[in-house]
Amino acid sequence: MRQVTCDGERHAMQNAQRNDHQRKNMSSVKKNLFYNLLLLSGNLLFPVINFAYASRILGPVGIGKVQFVITFASYFVVIAQLGIPVYGMREVAKAKNDRKRLDKLFSELLLINLLSSLLLLVVYLGVILSVHWFSNSLDYYLLAGLLVLSGFSVLEWFYQGMEQFRFLTIRSVVVKTLALAGLLLFVKTPGDLMIYFLLTMGSTLAVNLWNLAGLRKQVTVRLKGLKLKAHFSALLILFASSLTIAVYTLGDTLLLGFFSGDKAVGFYTAAKKLILITVPLITSLGTVLIPRMAQSLDVNNTAELQLRVKQSFSFICLFGIPVSMGLLVFAPEIMVAFSGKQFSGAILSLQIIAPTIFMVGLGYLFGMQLLIQGGYEKLYLKATVYGMIMSLLLNLVLISLFQDKGAAVTLLVTETLVSLISWFFVWKKMKIKMDWSLALKALVASLLFLPVAYGLRSIHTLLLPGLLAAVLVSAVLYFFVQIFVFREPMVREVLRMNKFKG
Repeated sequence: MRQVTCDGERHAMQNAQRNDHQRKNMSSVKKNLFYNLLLLSGNLLFPVINFAYASRILGPVGIGKVQFVITFASYFVVIAQLGIPVYGMREVAKAKNDRKRLDKLFSELLLINLLSSLLLLVVYLGVILSVHWFSNSLDYYLLAGLLVLSGFSVLEWFYQGMEQFRFLTIRSVVVKTLALAGLLLFVKTPGDLMIYFLLTMGSTLAVNLWNLAGLRKQVTVRLKGLKLKAHFSALLILFASSLTIAVYTLGDTLLLGFFSGDKAVGFYTAAKKLILITVPLITSLGTVLIPRMAQSLDVNNTAELQLRVKQSFSFICLFGIPVSMGLLVFAPEIMVAFSGKQFSGAILSLQIIAPTIFMVGLGYLFGMQLLIQGGYEKLYLKATVYGMIMSLLLNLVLISLFQDKGAAVTLLVTETLVSLISWFFVWKKMKIKMDWSLALKALVASLLFLPVAYGLRSIHTLLLPGLLAAVLVSAVLYFFVQIFVFREPMVREVLRMNKFKG
């Protein structure tokens, strides 16, 4: 009898410990999500203010010129990273509780990235100095070489793997605040284009330096006993994936610049920037959950993995679809409020690529969170290669015919293709199923935005107040339908997850 009692007490204690671990785990996820959402809100707010101000002063041509230079240099940064951002976050998440293993891992990846950055800087300088096309803006391209040189210090992968989202948030908000202050103080006329360029580039360099400074208490860099070759096979596949993704996410801007000029790049940048600053909000929960998914897969915890996938997918549907629909429906008002009337030519491009937000969210879930964390890097590479081929073919045809509108169509088709192929591989290899009714319900609820937009345009109210009121009404209607009409339980669960509890 006593043995039975002891077994019961031990079982109860184990259950209590497991429940306590789950509560702490969920609390940690909520806290990380809170900081990540705060970080992304800053990344949303500051670029909106920054671009809204700069675009009105510098115009499509000035904005297009700076964006082209930054994009060109970014290509070399992506190549120099060799897939480390994806690989590093996954491996750091696995090693973060073993300081010796973590020090060795980080030192090896940092050294690889430093050597590749120096090599790519030489290549970059060779290209811009030997090709006459770059001579008209050579001073801009030479300065942008600093971005290539500092590419090894883009260490978000380390801090995300360590779940240091508070550090990332503070760092980002401080740097962006200073950059915005500099923009408002020193960029006053179209002749201040170089100042705008230096501020844009300088904020990136400041973030990179802060990344390095924050390492002191986190990790110790070592030079002895390192085995760089141990990472090459995995990095090669992830590098190829990163490179193919860069072709269709950065290549469109470069092809526009070569074939259509700075004005087309300016229009496309205005439309695409609205997408780029919104997408991280949709993938915010997925970013927080990646370290947890990596750990779950590492110990083969299927139940934990399925829960995280369900949460992430619900989050993407719940927010990705209405944001896409909102940008599509309110594009005329958003574009003029965001960039000014001189960018009205970018409205159609914004409407075309608006659904990309939802598709990128799905691609992030299927590719970054599942295929890569599950060890199926080769399948993800295959999906991105198909996307790269589609992007190159469509861009070469459509950009020459429709300029920025052609690039917008290409981007939407490419992201959709990559997401669908990645989903097929997830379904085939990991047997994880998705409840697609969530997406359908979100789409139906988002259709209520149409009468709201019609009402906004019929009353001829002031642009910004009217737009803000329309967005607020749309959001209220959307969540009312989701909660009280569809009564979808996952909606309530996701909304509870987003409520921060300290």
